[in-house]
Amino acid sequence: MSAPYLEKAYELAKELNAAKDIKDILDTITDHLPRVLGARYCSLFVRNPASGELEIKAHNHPDIGQDPFIHVDSQQESIMNLVVSSNRSLIIHDIEEEMGLKNKEKYSTKSFVSILIKHNDEIKGVINLADKSSGSFTKDDMIVASTTAELLGAVLGHVDLSKM
Repeated sequence: MSAPYLEKAYELAKELNAAKDIKDILDTITDHLPRVLGARYCSLFVRNPASGELEIKAHNHPDIGQDPFIHVDSQQESIMNLVVSSNRSLIIHDIEEEMGLKNKEKYSTKSFVSILIKHNDEIKGVINLADKSSGSFTKDDMIVASTTAELLGAVLGHVDLSKM
């Protein structure tokens, strides 16, 4: 991992340390993590403890707006449900070849990363990253995103998710 990469990750850590509440932490991640990795899009879903559905809590997608009701239930075919059901994060280099799914028009690349957020082996949510400027996500990208998800999992493990 290169020094500039580490410096950007350190800047993310400093921003997270200055966050004033959980919403600010989530917004900081979806704003700053894509810049660290050279990605265009980031969305962060948290698992609703009552329904088990993944609900969007933060994102940097200009076309989504502020709809708090975007969610993914366990019956929908989605990468996030694959990540949750397999209990492992994924790095995809070409969604069409590797997953057999058509790439959405809004994405200029076919690569993405979907990272589990866990606390003590309990799934708390998922971070999705898409549209890497250099074309395809790398193992280093996944390590940085996974480290962020691990730290976020520690925070979410101590927050009442039913009140988010």
